[in-house]
Amino acid sequence: MNVAAAAHEPAVGDIRFGIIGCSAIAPRALLEPIGHVAGARVTALANRTVAKAEEMAERFGVSVVYRHAEDLLKDPEIDAVYIALSNDLHAEWIGKALQAHKHVLVEKPLCLNTADLIPLAAIVEQSSAYLLEGVMVQHHPWQRELRRIVESGCYGRLRSISTSLCIPAKDGHAHNYRSRPEQGGGCFWDLGVYWLQLLQAVVGLEQAEFRSQSDFDGPHGCDWTFHAQARYPGGLEASALFSFERPYRCAHILTFDSAVVTLQDCFRANLGFYKMTLKTEMTEITELVKDITPNITATAASKEGPSHQLPSKMKTVFEPINYYVNQLEAFCSIIRGEAEPIPFREAAERVRLLAAIHEAARSGETIYAV
Repeated sequence: MNVAAAAHEPAVGDIRFGIIGCSAIAPRALLEPIGHVAGARVTALANRTVAKAEEMAERFGVSVVYRHAEDLLKDPEIDAVYIALSNDLHAEWIGKALQAHKHVLVEKPLCLNTADLIPLAAIVEQSSAYLLEGVMVQHHPWQRELRRIVESGCYGRLRSISTSLCIPAKDGHAHNYRSRPEQGGGCFWDLGVYWLQLLQAVVGLEQAEFRSQSDFDGPHGCDWTFHAQARYPGGLEASALFSFERPYRCAHILTFDSAVVTLQDCFRANLGFYKMTLKTEMTEITELVKDITPNITATAASKEGPSHQLPSKMKTVFEPINYYVNQLEAFCSIIRGEAEPIPFREAAERVRLLAAIHEAARSGETIYAV
């Protein structure tokens, strides 16, 4: 144990975090990012395998290790908890932590069983603590920019959204919950939340109809490749491919009447401080496009033609951001009352659709959002 860290008392006003579950995501999602966030620190870990928690505590200078998560929740020196357990345990420990008056950051998905949503909603409503589902991309400004573009109509009607979230499984996910159906295994429960959150943020989910397909031929019958489609009354179509076995590709492509907007490598900022770039390729120049051109932060090669002609390819470049640092800053701002909390109903809506779309891949049914 790091003696110096153990002797160091948190400064007044610091938000003190405890971690429940020392999974592989804990360092990347909290222990490393928290060093970049002023006024926040990790003071305790809880894990069933104490040796694993002690090794992690030693590595990151955390002063207290608990064998039982219940003991961590009783610790009056902890203000907030990060839940990094397998998906099937999220609902139980969200409820216990909120009832212990701890703010909660929980790994996605919020829960697996839609029956858990009603009691969770009641606990959230009664609690003075805040709950945030860890969909880290939702805090990045590229999402606000995409919504602005859609709402402005500057490129005409949005015709389609194509998403690819393909991340080859390291070691086949042989030793974690992603290969166990009863714990929310498979690529859709792991990655589908990002697609639904994007649709939710940019165009909403209301009145969409969903179809899905998977062979469920992964380990223990998990979905290792999963296709999903959403169709809206106005004609907008959104398609998504999720996979643990196809070559790496993570991208969103939005096709408008007069332009195609692409975000490549959309998970890159999971790994550190990286620039994110929206690339726009014009297919037709309109008066509306001319009006918004000054807002473009960077431009790339133009089509051949007169010098006054607008560029056919443009870039909007965002400053380097680490998704997890960004998420933690947002959560701390919510706890301090400096930012509005994200409504529970948004995460609940995603869980209901995740469960329904996953089941529809077996039954062949069409799912309707309401």
